[in-house]
Formats: sequence, C-alpha cells, structure tokens
Amino acid sequence: MAGRWKLQTAVLLALCVLCLALVRLQASNDAYAAPPAVNNNLKPNKEAQDLLQAKIKQAQDIQSQVQLHMQAHPDVKNKDINKPPVRFSDNDDSAVVPNKQQQPQQPANNNISNNTSSNSSPHGYRLPKKNIPLADLESNIDLMHARFLDFLNGEESATVDNSPFGVFGGSLLSLDTPFNIRSTWNRIHQYALKVHSLEYDRSDIRQLARRVRANLIAYSLLYEKPSLIPLLALSASDHKTSAADATSALTRDLHAVVNGTTNLVFSWIKPKFSSIRSLHESFSGKKAALASSKFDDLGIVITTGQWHFELAVHAIITLRNVLNCTLPIEVQYMGENDLTKDMRKAFNSMPNVKTVDVRETFNTPNIGGWAIKPFSILASSFRHVIFIDADALFFQNPETVVRESVIYKQFGQIFYHDRSLFKNDPATWFHGINPVMSKYAKSLRYLNGLTHHEMESGVVVMDKGRTGILHALLMVCQMNLKPEQEENYKNMHGDKETFWMSFDMARVPYKFTPTFGGTVGYKNEKGNVCGGLFHTDEFQRPLWWNGGVLANKHHHKDSGFMRFEYAAFDTDADKIEWEWETETTPFCLGPRYPDQEIVPLTQKEKNAGAAFVQLYKDLKENGWADYFEKHYDVNF
Repeated sequence: MAGRWKLQTAVLLALCVLCLALVRLQASNDAYAAPPAVNNNLKPNKEAQDLLQAKIKQAQDIQSQVQLHMQAHPDVKNKDINKPPVRFSDNDDSAVVPNKQQQPQQPANNNISNNTSSNSSPHGYRLPKKNIPLADLESNIDLMHARFLDFLNGEESATVDNSPFGVFGGSLLSLDTPFNIRSTWNRIHQYALKVHSLEYDRSDIRQLARRVRANLIAYSLLYEKPSLIPLLALSASDHKTSAADATSALTRDLHAVVNGTTNLVFSWIKPKFSSIRSLHESFSGKKAALASSKFDDLGIVITTGQWHFELAVHAIITLRNVLNCTLPIEVQYMGENDLTKDMRKAFNSMPNVKTVDVRETFNTPNIGGWAIKPFSILASSFRHVIFIDADALFFQNPETVVRESVIYKQFGQIFYHDRSLFKNDPATWFHGINPVMSKYAKSLRYLNGLTHHEMESGVVVMDKGRTGILHALLMVCQMNLKPEQEENYKNMHGDKETFWMSFDMARVPYKFTPTFGGTVGYKNEKGNVCGGLFHTDEFQRPLWWNGGVLANKHHHKDSGFMRFEYAAFDTDADKIEWEWETETTPFCLGPRYPDQEIVPLTQKEKNAGAAFVQLYKDLKENGWADYFEKHYDVNF
C-alpha cells in the first residue's frame, strides 16, 4: 500500500507540474533543474489564478481515474519513483517559453527540429506543433516509435544491471535527460493519423513496419494502458479544452487509427473477425481469458499437406504413445487440394485431434507452403500455441517444456536458433527496413556476420493473448503474403526469419533459447555427430529435432533410419565444422568445444528414439489406411 500511495502521489505531483505549465507559469527549460529566482515585479493575475484552480481540478479528476485503474489492477508493479522517468515538456514543440534572460537548452538525442514559434498562446504557453508535414514526421518516426514502445514496455527506468533478461529495446538508454513523452507522442500520433488509411508500396517493408507500430501503440493505449490517454490528451490540448473533451477526442483518434490500419493492412482477417479486438477475444471465447497467466488454453498446431501426411501422423502418434502428451491438436491445411478427404477423416478419427482449413478462417486464398505457418498459429483456437512442423519429434513432452520455461513466462514466446551457416552476410537489407533495431537484435549472430540463418521455425511457441505478441504475429502473417513475401524471400530462406524480424520491427520483446542448431544421431570417423537438425531446451537438455526418424527424408523416404546415440549443439557460432548432407549421410556437426557440446543420449532418450522408429515402421507396413482401420476403427 505504501508503494502504491507513493506512486499515486508521484502521479499527482507530475500532473500538477503539467497544470502549472498549462497556465503558462514561467519555469526552467529543464524539467528537473532548480527553479528560477523569484521575480518580485510580478503582479497577481486573477485570470491565471482562476485558470490554475480549474487545471488543478482537472488533475484531481485524472488522479481519481488513476486510482480506479490501480484498484482494478492490483498487480501493477511499483516503478522507481525516486527518478522521474518521463517529461511532458521540452524545447521542441511543447515547452513552456523560458524567461528572456534564460537560453533554452536542447535535450540531447531527441533529433527533432525546433519549430514552435507559431504555437504560443497569449500567456506564453506553447502548444505542440500542429500539422507537421508527413516528410518531416517520417524523418525520425522509426526512432520515435522505438522510444515510445520501449517506454510502454517499461524501459524508462531499466538499466542493463537491474533487468534480469537485459534491456530489450534500449533506445532510452542513450538519453542524457528523462524521456520526453510529450514531444514524442505529438509526432507519432500525427503520423498515425496521416497514414492509417494511406495506401503505400507493399513491397516496402519499412512502411509496413511503421504502420504496424502505429497500430500497436494505439491498440495498447485503448486496451492495456487507458490511464495514459487523459495524460497524453491534456499534454496536446490548449487551456480551453477540458480533460473530458480532450480524452474523448484522443480516444476517437485511437479507434480511427486501429480501424483504419486494420482495413488497410490486415483486411484479410475479415469477415470472420470484424476487428483485431474481436480476433483477440476469440482465442478462448471469453474476455476474462485475455488476462489469464495460466496455461489452461494450451494446444498444439501442426501444418501439413499430402506429401508430409504420414510424417504428421507419425508425429502425433509419438506424442500420444511415447511422450504421453494429451494436449489438444489442430492439424491445419490450405483447402481441399492440400489434404484429401480420407486424410482429413484419418486425422479427425484420432482422439483430441481435429483438422482446420485456414482458408475458412482468413481471406487468404493464395498462400501455401511455408507461408501457412504463421496463419495457422493465428487461426488456432488456442491462446497458447505450440506450433510443430510435421516432421518435428521430441525427446520431452512439449507441454512440460512450456510450463517450465522461464523464457515463456517472461516473454510469452519461445524461438529456436537455426544452424550457424554462411558467414559474413552484412545484413544490409535488414538494416534498411529496420534502421532502429533493438539492442537485443544487435546481439544476434545474423547482425554480427556469424550466420545467414538465425531462426528455425520448426517449433514456435506463442501466447496470442498478449497484445504485443498478437500484433507481431499479424505482421509475420503479412510478411508471408504477396507482394511482401516476394521481397522477403529474396533475402531469406522461406518463412523462418520473418518471425523474429517482425517482432523486432514491431518492437515487441522476444527471446531465443541460448544454444544454436546442432545434430542428433551418431558419430562419424571424424568424431562429428551426424543426424537431424537438433535443439536443446533453455537448460541445454535434448528437446526436439526435425526430419523425422529418416536419415535423410529427401533421399530415403522409406528406409535409412536414424541412430540415436549422441547429440551435438553449438554455443559459440564460430570455429565449428559442418559437413553437408549426401544421398547416404545426413548433416554432421563438429562443435568448437566437443567435450562440452557433444553428449551421449540417456537410455530413456535412446528408448524413445527406438520407439519412434518402430511406430514409423508400423505405420508404413501395410499403408496408413490399414493402420487407421486397425488402431482407430475407421474405414475409408
């Protein structure tokens, strides 16, 4: 209670400071500098006194709203109130005019032109600049978006030392003065109002990212942080506008941004979903579930077509019969030509498994192949989704992995690294579409010339109930539609990189597990481990691999099974050896530290591998139709 009272007091004090600014009291240009000396020549001003009382009443009304919001959200964490995190005035387009004797100091690193003279009120209060040209707004909108979203993500008082996972975005770390929310908001809101319905070149991924961020900001304020709306509204209004009127006007603007962007960028969610909000609320059928932190709506999604049908069936059988995974499973496909009627009947005969045609959920008739992955995650009825490729197999029950994951609890997603292959990619294209990338992205191998492939999308875990995750996933989907897909696939191998890149461009925090793609199988004569593309969990325990139980699914679909003896993983991304696959041998990895990074499989893991091979042989012995008739009592 004491911490909450301090926070409320700090908010009220900040509002009072804002009100004093709004009545044009002369103040220091630096919001946290010592107050100027008293001018004894000033005479009482009844109009100013009356206006001050009116603005204090507005501040009290806002404080009441904040108190109600905090009562409704008792889990709100106390911030560091000893260091004011934000400013509501600066020298750009929203400052109080300084005394003639004082020279305004430009805040460091704001990169905003000082165009303010035409916006002063008769009493010296300077309103935020109106009608900034779009070209001017675009000159630094990527930086403004990054700072505001980092602020919304709670980084205003974060440091590298006090954040257990490190600072994700990092755009506020370089500021020499507290973050100026007012001037930043003025620019990003004007930008959003100008572009939310403005057509753009869809092959320009940077323009897509800007609209996604503008939409995310508006949506977050409406549905996650509504207590900020009155503060932002008053910060941009003149002294004649009441708090209620300013708040109502801004709320209307925010809805216009969300609706306009949805129609412009994400129109394919209609007609099944009238809005992003209705999509958001659909995952478990009730609004209360959106605030749930439990995994009571967790399920598996698998995508497959006819070519991978038997691999997908085998994956489900291994989950049920070997790993005792009872999670509901949705098998997603794209239209009748993707899976035959009998194949769909086979899947639906399995307990707690059902098929879903993505085209019946979204208006996306032209997607297929890799591009279906993000759409299948979004189309799933589950809030918490474990996406699995048809040929991905596990050593651990995936349900247990998610429930025990520290990464998932913190970030609401789990990404896995691909192999470290093809060095010295300058990543010029990604720098061009994401000029203000996150601090975390700069630490990845791809941005440091250590690999061309950063992410493996054979397993992806997401909590769609989180606002940021949902909007990033919407962008992943858009990145896999034409013409965006054509531009992206020229610079990456399929869908894989669109996941983390979309998260980074949307400024939504994400995290990879710590190890890079390895192999599981046997040792060759060089001591390297040969087999399927392998991944550990975040605690470096063997978790999953893709390729099924075949030594090479591309060359031997019915023979040449894996040997489950060793696993190799990579923690360095440098000074490793990869031997390329052939018709008779799979990929082989020689890690930099073989004593630590090559491990023998446990007997339990070896037994699981042997069981996987036997189940595949059983499935293939007399054909899959015979297998289903025998085990699931279904006729074709």
